[in-house]
Amino acid sequence: MEKKIKCKQMLTLRKRILSFVKSSIRQRGFPPTEREIAKYFRFSSSRTAHYHLTLMKNNGLLKFRYKKGRRCARGLKLR
Repeated sequence: MEKKIKCKQMLTLRKRILSFVKSSIRQRGFPPTEREIAKYFRFSSSRTAHYHLTLMKNNGLLKFRYKKGRRCARGLKLR
């Protein structure tokens, strides 16, 4: 039962992150960095934001942009 609750909380958090990315693109014209996402959601590390973004990428919700083999700082792209 505890796992189901955590899974629902994680899905809700990812929906909120996706909404934040969309609104940032709409308002500013470019996506937020991982640090900005971590700061907005009060994560203790930007690595937590990276973890959630990677899971969302694997689920096909986001895409990362690369430049010369490296990820761009503001390289989030909505699918």
